[in-house]
Amino acid sequence: MKAPPGAVVLVVAYGAGLLTGLSRFLDPVIALPTLLAAAWVMRRSAVAAAVLALALGLCVGAVARDAAGSRCTGALPLGDRVFLVRTIDPGMSAGRVTLPTWRCQGEVMARWPRSAHLGAGHDVTVRGRWLPRSARLGNPAGLLLVSQVIRVGGAPGWLDSARTTLAEASIALYGTRAPMVDALITGRRGALDPDLVRAFAGAGLVHLLAISGSHIAVIAGWVLLILRLAGVPRHRSEAIAVLAAVGYTGFIGWPPSAVRAASLLALVAFCRWRQRNVRADALLAASALLVLWGDPWAIIDVGAWLSVLALAGVSVATRWSDRAFGKAMWIRTLSGSIGATLATAPLTAFAFGQVAPIGVVLNLIAVPLTAILVPVLLISLLLWQWLLIPAMAFASSASLLVDLLSALARIGAAAPGAAIGGEAGFWYAIPWLVAALVAIWLVVGGTTPREAARRGAWAATGALWIALIPTGHALTEIGSGQLTLLFVDVGQGDAAIIRTPHGHWFAVDAGPLDADGRDAGRRVLLPLLARERVSRLDGFVLSHAHRDHVGGAKALADGIPIGAVVEPGEAFSDGAYDDWLTALATHRIRWHPARAGTEWVADGVRFRVLHPPLVWPRQGEDLNEDSAVLEVSYGDFGALLMGDAGFVAESALAGRLATVDLLKVGHHGSRGATSDAFLREILPTAAIISVGRNRYGHPAPETIARLGRAGVRVWRTDLEGTTSVVTDGVIFTVRGGRTSATFSAQAQLGPRRRRAGTPPGTD
Repeated sequence: MKAPPGAVVLVVAYGAGLLTGLSRFLDPVIALPTLLAAAWVMRRSAVAAAVLALALGLCVGAVARDAAGSRCTGALPLGDRVFLVRTIDPGMSAGRVTLPTWRCQGEVMARWPRSAHLGAGHDVTVRGRWLPRSARLGNPAGLLLVSQVIRVGGAPGWLDSARTTLAEASIALYGTRAPMVDALITGRRGALDPDLVRAFAGAGLVHLLAISGSHIAVIAGWVLLILRLAGVPRHRSEAIAVLAAVGYTGFIGWPPSAVRAASLLALVAFCRWRQRNVRADALLAASALLVLWGDPWAIIDVGAWLSVLALAGVSVATRWSDRAFGKAMWIRTLSGSIGATLATAPLTAFAFGQVAPIGVVLNLIAVPLTAILVPVLLISLLLWQWLLIPAMAFASSASLLVDLLSALARIGAAAPGAAIGGEAGFWYAIPWLVAALVAIWLVVGGTTPREAARRGAWAATGALWIALIPTGHALTEIGSGQLTLLFVDVGQGDAAIIRTPHGHWFAVDAGPLDADGRDAGRRVLLPLLARERVSRLDGFVLSHAHRDHVGGAKALADGIPIGAVVEPGEAFSDGAYDDWLTALATHRIRWHPARAGTEWVADGVRFRVLHPPLVWPRQGEDLNEDSAVLEVSYGDFGALLMGDAGFVAESALAGRLATVDLLKVGHHGSRGATSDAFLREILPTAAIISVGRNRYGHPAPETIARLGRAGVRVWRTDLEGTTSVVTDGVIFTVRGGRTSATFSAQAQLGPRRRRAGTPPGTD
């Protein structure tokens, strides 16, 4: 195995210094003299260059970290107020803006009202509020949510006018397909149908909706082809193609992945002009170094990393397949697709919680299709103002290709191998990282196909043995003909997923959004639903607006269609609840107030809200006591989900409750919930406590003692993990990661004669 070229070493060293400076892991005042002294001592060694790159990265990172405080994303105040913004993108649905009257730098993303159609380069007075997001390495981010456009003025420049004209041409020529056209040409996805975006993600094609390296290569390739056919000399044609790629990258706003691609094209053209044969990994590393030099924060940009990893995977895979199987086009295309998928899988698993292996096959169709579609779209848009009839002719052809690409994504998202989901984060990324490392092991050292197959057989054997090791996680047992309730382990919070016997899905609460930005909706619930191949939630019940219940709800609404929402609707001042309300409006989700008497039936399963009543004199005293209490019944089985309701709500419900089989204990088992009188009235057989590591002492020893005295078998999500309850209406089984038990369902059949302290069921 060859040693990495100097460019790779330098970019790794510079990146390490950059991360160190951005995170302030080391004080630059102390670290910099030490590094410079080390470089001086080793000045005759190649290591000195790496140490200098590390020192330079440290300095640039520290400066960028200090400058982040002056960016608009870190300076805007919270609350509803009036802003003067200047539009960069045409203001349809969402786009970038600057704030010329604020003493801050940089762009922010704004979301416009549906009725707003603004051109680029206008000074717009708006009313809105700033919604900050968690800062990674101190890099502030957020969204300016505009509720009203008050006044529009300003004189756009030529570049702004060009952007506006392009957007107007897209609407005029493509109508309802315009959001898709905008995504393919400018990378703006704000107006795209969320269902379509999910389909592209599930099919492994979502990279086509962002301006990535492939888009830049397509544009440069077509320019080069046209110039060469016109007889322009090779080096001059390559230079013009590079200029076209750089100009297009600037026009769309210098996204890191496009900058990397344009830089790589420029380096390749320069090396060809100078007749230099440079290693592919060295060129890729040099282009990455240029990106990091121009934008230090690109080192934490997922899109930039995916662009680099995808190209690295393509390069490694095609070099090996060229030696092993020859250079036939279909072999190179297939091996490149496999290489890109494996190289990017660990990062997509870590960042998004899903990997779509089906993309290996679909990209063989979608990438060539996009290579034809993008230039046709551009030609139609550029001709619109001057040659309408030819523009419409090109648009007709492009519309067919757009529909074909969309259909391919929708079919692929529903096919086997689409969007294998998991819990986003380090642990879900590990198996995909192992798969990528195994793939490298298969081809390293110039292996023959036979040797690669032998190594692959050993790897498959090891994977099989690992798969047979018990995981300790609850078996969900989601199947047809049964009611399944999943009480999901989301840490200190509540979330439950319910599947009716014939496949209707509901959710109750969505877990927490903590101070570090860990979102249970994005991190846990969406991967779980993707794993079960759930494409839609028929309903969502929010017990109340506290962050440990509503925190993941926005991500849930953004990530999957929801038919209707039932929630108390009590105003509560919290950013997570505000985001949830915004998501309801954005996705036009039907809302119903959660009041006693609200009920619905799906596949014979009855859902009934028992609390709060229509007139609730204690409303507003304690948000926990205003929680929506939900009863779920099927056959002889009944479950009661208490939200965070405690003694006050239990007293209000006294005398109106039937017996139940399963109790989701209120308020995570706090001492102020689940009274003796309440347990005597509902007589539960089993109880679930949704709880995580916390500072409140949940579940309280007093509550555990009361449940024990009542003879209730208890499962806790902090000990058992995600816990499933499966019933056919006659018996029900509760299964956690450690223990399980099966019981007879007897809800609402009158008091049960059971000796206190004797846990029912069979282990």
